[in-house]
Order: sequence, then structure tokens, then C-alpha cells
Amino acid sequence: MKSKSWLDLKPLKNQDGNIEYFEDYYNRIKLKTEFSHIPKGVFEQWLWAHHDKEESKTNYGWLNYENIEFQICSWPTNQFSNIYILDSYREYYKLRSSYNDLNKFCCTKIDLNHWEQKGTWRTPPIILDIMSLNKEIPKWCELIPPFQLVEGHSRLGYLHSMVTIDTLGKEKIAPKHDIFLMKINRNNF
Repeated sequence: MKSKSWLDLKPLKNQDGNIEYFEDYYNRIKLKTEFSHIPKGVFEQWLWAHHDKEESKTNYGWLNYENIEFQICSWPTNQFSNIYILDSYREYYKLRSSYNDLNKFCCTKIDLNHWEQKGTWRTPPIILDIMSLNKEIPKWCELIPPFQLVEGHSRLGYLHSMVTIDTLGKEKIAPKHDIFLMKINRNNF
């Protein structure tokens, strides 16, 4: 069952089935005050881009996004070992975790330069704090505490590769990494 807010966040499609351009989507959605607390980066990398993906609808479509907050947090590298990866993305993530050189990263030149110069990702991934959910998780969801990666499977894989690359002395990994921490906003209840 999908929440009303999830349905309200759906990108529009034309008669050919193509979704609206991101800027059109964002300009339309940001006018809705109930979603003004959601950062643009969350819309762009996940809510707009992956709204129709089965994994997004099944696992996150039941949440009320009027009561979800997204905080920018900075986590130390070792904190990323407690993040659950959905079964359907696990092999993809493992492949990206297996590299021992930056030239294996499949990303834009801007992102690759950021990894090389900063030792971290340019765009924070989205991580759900499962423990913040105050109601029973539906049986059909694949949500495993304490934290779950919502979006950013390549980035999280590359972070784990950066640990290896740093250990080999090829590049330096940053000590902390920004994320969008997604959780229930208890002040809205």
C-alpha cells in the first residue's frame, strides 16, 4: 500500500511514458509546503530518479514523507559497515567494493576527481535509520536495522574500495563522509 505522500511525489509522465525533466519536477514539487523540508539532492538522486523502481515502491512507498526528515550528517568510515544493502543490489555493490585502483571506478570525471582529491563522494548517499520508524514495518519490506542504504550503491561500494586503495598507499580516504540520514521526524507527531 502506497502512502498519499509517496503518490504525490510521483514524477509526471507524458503520453509516451517519459517522465518530466528534473527541473520541471522539482519546481512543481517544491511548491508543495508539505515537502519543502526535503533537500533538492534527495529529490534528484532518488525520489525523482527512482520513484517507479520496484525496490523504492515496495520498501519506502508506505512511508509518510511529510514526517520524514533528511539530515546531512558526517560519518566516520567504520560506521558504514553496519548498513544493510537490499538483496537485489548486493552483487552490484560488492563489485564496486572490490576495486583496488581509482581507474576502475565507473563514474563521471567530476566524481572521479572528487574521490581522488577529497577521498570521499561528491554527492551524499541516502541512508535510512530503521530504528527511527515508529510503526510496524510491513511484511513485504526488506528493511533490516539499524541502517539501510536507500540510494548510493555505487558510492558506498567505492567507499569500501577506497579503504583498500588507502591501505595500498595509492590514495587517501577521508576520515568522514557526508550522508543524507533519512528518519522519522518525531516533532511532527
